[in-house]
Amino acid sequence: MALPVTFATLAAGDEALSLLDTAFTAIGAIGVIPCAAAGTNAITLTPFSNTPTIAAYTDLAPSFMFVGPASSTGSVTINVSGLGARNAYKWNAAISAQAAAPPLGLNDIQIGGIYKATFLTALNSGAGGFLVDTVGVGNNQVDLEFVIDGGGVAITTGAKGFFRVPWAATIYNWALIADQSGSITVDILRANNAVPTSSIVGGGTKPTLSSAQFAGLTAPSGWTSTSLVANDWVGFTVSTVATVTRVTVDLSLGKL
Repeated sequence: MALPVTFATLAAGDEALSLLDTAFTAIGAIGVIPCAAAGTNAITLTPFSNTPTIAAYTDLAPSFMFVGPASSTGSVTINVSGLGARNAYKWNAAISAQAAAPPLGLNDIQIGGIYKATFLTALNSGAGGFLVDTVGVGNNQVDLEFVIDGGGVAITTGAKGFFRVPWAATIYNWALIADQSGSITVDILRANNAVPTSSIVGGGTKPTLSSAQFAGLTAPSGWTSTSLVANDWVGFTVSTVATVTRVTVDLSLGKL
């Protein structure tokens, strides 16, 4: 790869100092510029001192690296150096066209996460936008599953078991799937480095199947807490049940 100026091939004698500016500008344009970030959904990025000046948005380079200042609660825009806010989209190589990239939304930016934003004019029907790589999109997302098995007969009520969560996380969704249509209500308990005895659902809506085989991803509603800390033990207790003999409880978590 050649830069615009090859100093070894310049003619002998004095040369314009502007050649250095040309070379440094080219190097800056192919790099990743670290930025200070502020805002929750309307994120402003300010490049660190002694980094290249950003005079306009240009396709693909440079990219901008920042630490999430807050967890997003809705659609996200990014504004670099006051050049104007542009919509932010998920980095997704599976999309058929850049214009169809899915937008960033609730919790796609997490406080303390590291992100790289790259501008592309084709986004937002030509208005331009940023594709945001969450330094491996989805690397902070994990699903933990717990199987309640009646051993070929109908599941009974009561405590069914536990698992340990080794890192801090937030529960974003739950889902249930059974071996057949039926009903079940599952309470979820938690304790840190101890036997779980306290429900984190409380008076909220427990994960529930109601005369069905499947309940898709559902956000916790009215729970006492959706936060987990490192080395929490999570327990599962069947509150009510009918017909089903095997049920998988899925918790969708975002690692912190």
